[in-house]
Amino acid sequence: MRDANLLHAALTRAEWKGRRVLILGLGQYPQGSGVTAALTFARLGAAVTVTDLKTRHELAGNVRRLSRFKNVRFVLGGHRLHDVRGAEIIVANPRVRPSSKELTLARRLGIPVTSDVALFLDRCPSLVIAVTGTRGKSTTSSLIAAMANASGMKVWLGGNILISPLAFLTKVKPRDVVVLELSSWQCESLASSKAPRIAVVTNMMRDHLNTYDGMDDYAEAKAQIFRHQSSRDVVILNADDAYGRAWIREAPGRVKTFSSKRGSDASVTGSAIRVGSCAYPMSATKLVGSHNAMNAAAAILAARAAGVSRSAIRKGLNTFKPLPNRLETVRVLRSVTYVNDTCATTPDGTIAAIEALSSGHRHLWLIAGGADKELEYGELAKTVKKHHPHIHTLLLPGDASMKIRRALVKVRAHIHPVSDVASAVSEAARRVVKGDAVVLSPGAASFNQFANEFERGKSFVHQVMRLR
Repeated sequence: MRDANLLHAALTRAEWKGRRVLILGLGQYPQGSGVTAALTFARLGAAVTVTDLKTRHELAGNVRRLSRFKNVRFVLGGHRLHDVRGAEIIVANPRVRPSSKELTLARRLGIPVTSDVALFLDRCPSLVIAVTGTRGKSTTSSLIAAMANASGMKVWLGGNILISPLAFLTKVKPRDVVVLELSSWQCESLASSKAPRIAVVTNMMRDHLNTYDGMDDYAEAKAQIFRHQSSRDVVILNADDAYGRAWIREAPGRVKTFSSKRGSDASVTGSAIRVGSCAYPMSATKLVGSHNAMNAAAAILAARAAGVSRSAIRKGLNTFKPLPNRLETVRVLRSVTYVNDTCATTPDGTIAAIEALSSGHRHLWLIAGGADKELEYGELAKTVKKHHPHIHTLLLPGDASMKIRRALVKVRAHIHPVSDVASAVSEAARRVVKGDAVVLSPGAASFNQFANEFERGKSFVHQVMRLR
């Protein structure tokens, strides 16, 4: 007999000892969703089965962390339907699709399915601010945390930034603030949980179309962040975005909007963000680019909704240090600036990098390309054309690179094929002149050459620091 009440049961040994818990997807990150959920239930005495498509060798670090528990068994190198049938509850890694045969079987059998984020939201005693969107999630989340910190609040930051919120659940106090960055996959799991009191959607752009059945399907996954809010909750939406404008009418909670035009609750006009009678000049911050002004506008609205004072918002914004891997200046060598923007995994991200960097440099050496996510590159080519002949594109291997090349050929752009990040950096360093910038802003995923975009960024930084 399946017990749906397990979804909301207290995380105590009395509730969970001997319960059959299936962790569907261990994952490689040391504080990621799978391993943190496994550790949580192992400590509670549950009979935990951990499965993953990767092998024991590939997951050695996390396997080692769990191997001291006699109540944990591993099924690695694949998922088995047998393990699904034997589970009382399934905690699914965000990357396990709802359409997978394992979760399809679970639904048919009535087995409760949840996630680490849903488990956390149901049990968190404090205010939760959750942030999603195609771009700007990490910067916006971190800005909100910085503003709340500046007001003296105790802040916990987790989610898609590689730290499962279950890792700090037992430490959160009622007066604390939790800020969660959520991917589309994490948002999908929220239907069975409490909604975040404050939700933010930074923007909706084309991404992950190799995973979703079109843009509407992808957008609806993101929308789960606010779909189950109450009328007392707050959702912050981008009024420049077509989906954001549609959601204004659909959201069950109170809506606040931000925009690059006047008339919203927060407006990015000229070089400042205006919220009511307050102006926050971007020149006082370390943030670069109009996209970051929009991120800051969303963060200001979230912080205000959480009760953060104007002075603390200003202090948090003006002292905020930009995150690594996002328009991160790695080094200036002989008057040439090297920028790591590896988290730009869509063409929109690369366009933002070009617009942010082109005006301040003689030439821009753009390192781009990688694995395809079924995205289009026509708009990227138009942006390159606008700045031609100041942009040279060094194309990494990958199926997305072939699409980028076809788009750039049509606008007669400068294209230089390279074999990897190391050769791209050395080729750019050989050709640059004083006043140029070299930027890794791929506009594509990294899975053909690296485990993730962060490893790609590390490789770029390593190669840049080797230059003499």
